[in-house]
Formats: sequence, C-alpha cells, structure tokens
Amino acid sequence: MSLLCSAPGRRLTAVAVLLTLAVAGCQGTGDVSGKVSYKGKPLVWGTVTFEGSNGLRYGNIGRDGSYAVSGIATGDAKVAVSSINPKSSDFVPIQREGSKPRPPRPEILGWFPIPDKYDAPYKSGLVYTIKPGANTVDITLE
Repeated sequence: MSLLCSAPGRRLTAVAVLLTLAVAGCQGTGDVSGKVSYKGKPLVWGTVTFEGSNGLRYGNIGRDGSYAVSGIATGDAKVAVSSINPKSSDFVPIQREGSKPRPPRPEILGWFPIPDKYDAPYKSGLVYTIKPGANTVDITLE
C-alpha cells in the first residue's frame, strides 16, 4: 500500500491542499474608494482605472471627485485617471437618419483638463498597494 493511500498519507495530502488553498485565498481582492483631485481641485468628471494582477477595473468619478472601484487583486496596482472633455466628439451619440434628435448632453460644470500622462496605468506613475477588503485611496494629481 502506498503512502498516499494510507490514512496518515491522506491526512498529509489534505493538509497540503488546504494550506495551498489558504495561501491562494489570502491574496484575494480589495475594493477602493476615495476622491480624485488635481492641484487641489476635485475632478468632476472622468474615470479611474486600477490595473492589478487580475486585470483592469474601472470606476466613474462623481461630481464631488469621489470614485469607487471593486474587485482589485491585492498587492500593488497601477492607476490611471482620465477626464476627457465631456463636450468632445467622443461623447456625441450617433444620429441615424429619420430618428428623433437626441437632447443635448448636460453640461458638466467645473470640468477642467488634466495632463495626458495620467490616462494610462503604464505611464501615470501612480501605484497603490491594495489590501483585502475596503481601502480608501485619495488620488492627488500634480
């Protein structure tokens, strides 16, 4: 009878499997919320992107500069902040022939541009350590 088939062998195998699962489970994910500001002024429009080991996670920036992003892998995550002009052509809906005209997009009061360097995780220089559970990260851009 082999060691793996004996009762003590099965217990050792079970312990090894449980330890492996426990270590993998400890890494987990975290949720992040906070505020985004540029030169002391809150951003009122845009998105925040976290790039963890489990890929990209996004959240919208509210009118008070607040944001929330869920499900980010624990550990270091690169971050990007994008705030494209809300009146740019990127946000104009397609108008099809014969369809009713769409109402104009509401004005985003207080919007201002930020440097392009912040719009991608690989070039922003922003890195934060994410812990399991809730994290508060205020992102201050200079």
